[in-house]
Amino acid sequence: MFAGTQFCPHCGVPAQTGVAEPNAATLPCPGCGTEMPAVHVGNTPMHQCPACAGSWLDTETFTALCTNREDRGTVANLIGGGSGGPNPNAPLAAVHYIACPRCKKTMNRTNFGHRSGVIIDVCKGHGAWFEAGELRRVLLFVESGGLEKARADDMQRQIEEKLQLDRALQGIHDDVNGMAFTHTGRETNAGDDSLLRKMLEHLLL
Repeated sequence: MFAGTQFCPHCGVPAQTGVAEPNAATLPCPGCGTEMPAVHVGNTPMHQCPACAGSWLDTETFTALCTNREDRGTVANLIGGGSGGPNPNAPLAAVHYIACPRCKKTMNRTNFGHRSGVIIDVCKGHGAWFEAGELRRVLLFVESGGLEKARADDMQRQIEEKLQLDRALQGIHDDVNGMAFTHTGRETNAGDDSLLRKMLEHLLL
């Protein structure tokens, strides 16, 4: 089989891209329940499912992989799964939540980098689960500069949100200074209601 081939072209069995670690503990596959052996793909340790070709990486390993260009290239080349993004014309699959193979708690589904289009399952503190093909697509997204673009978008959004908050606070300050008081010095109920509504609008819109 060629590098990057995910399934055997003759029998359809998932290709084993990793080198098994002898005597290492297995983990149950979050996708199909099959026991996943611990392997090394290049220099990167992970667990791979021999049945559905999914991959589990702990948090530190995945972070190191995303920040090391050489290791990213090695894993993306070996693990296979195609380079294309999601097909917008494909029927939507039913959303299902799966359990972390370590703590058994339900993992969060997240669009990696907020813009990659690759929805992965993450357990905070333990790791991330990638269905067949997803890890390679994530690594290609990182290689193309997707994370840098996502960070730039986040920074711009934070700047815009701060400007909106500053304008909202200034508007509230102006409203308070211009609010009409009764002769007893107490604010009217109408003024209280108007100020409260304005604060909620600024916070929620």
